[in-house]
Amino acid sequence: PAAPPAAPQRAPPPAAPPAVALAAQPRVAYVPEARRAVIEPEMSDDEGIEYVSGAAVRQVSGGHPGGAPVLGGTLQASAEFVGGPSKGEVSWYRLRGGREEPISGADGLSYTPTADDFELRLRVAFSSVVGGDPVTVDTQPVGADAGFMAELNKQLGSLLGKRSGEASFSVRGGGGEGRVVVLSRDKLKVRKKGRVGSDQTLLKAEFSTGLSLAMDPFDDVRFEVLPEGSEPVDLSADSRRGRDMLVLIARRLSPASGATHARAAAAEEEEGGFMDDRKRGFSDHEEAGAASE
Repeated sequence: PAAPPAAPQRAPPPAAPPAVALAAQPRVAYVPEARRAVIEPEMSDDEGIEYVSGAAVRQVSGGHPGGAPVLGGTLQASAEFVGGPSKGEVSWYRLRGGREEPISGADGLSYTPTADDFELRLRVAFSSVVGGDPVTVDTQPVGADAGFMAELNKQLGSLLGKRSGEASFSVRGGGGEGRVVVLSRDKLKVRKKGRVGSDQTLLKAEFSTGLSLAMDPFDDVRFEVLPEGSEPVDLSADSRRGRDMLVLIARRLSPASGATHARAAAAEEEEGGFMDDRKRGFSDHEEAGAASE
């Protein structure tokens, strides 16, 4: 019999590709994300968190730096607040009869005392909007420099002496017209400013009737004469110093000086006071005619 056919031979499997060595990968160190710095409040074992620290008030111009405040000088308040300066608030007050009297418009770090502050202590309140109670600093009583006091005493001596005289101050009306304020022992007069002998009296008011003066807290020279039962009269002195002198003399002569601030506050609340846009000036008085001497 014939031999069976031979089985077909299988091809050998393909050879495996040569191994390729992988390059070592560098190891990257993990760096955590930087955290924002947090301002931590100072701590006191006795009082807890100090939201306001280092509060102080100093005189930086006028008088003696660091000394008692004076009229026309600049007081500078300073403090550190948790969270930074934007987290702090400052308010200024007069201390009258043991009570705090807020000073209109005084909410910054600097303040210039006026005749409204004369012989009174000032208080500065520092508050943090983050929390905590206000921190207060009181000043010494507000005074004046030696030159101002000498002039004030001279004028008062002349007005209150045996031969009472007059004190005159050049001012401007609400519309910028020239005016003269004349003070005597018992009255205040406002005249048109003109040539000698041609001055015309626009207002004459007795101190005994409750006449008082109020100062504009938002203007260095503006003030109002507040006759009892009449419309306020808007005037401006020639300087901050001149306004302080005029107002202090008038208040020393007027028995109603203690009610000045109450009347001024009431007038501002009722009719807008110094915030009123109207130029009241002397229109009412001029329309009615000039008053007699």
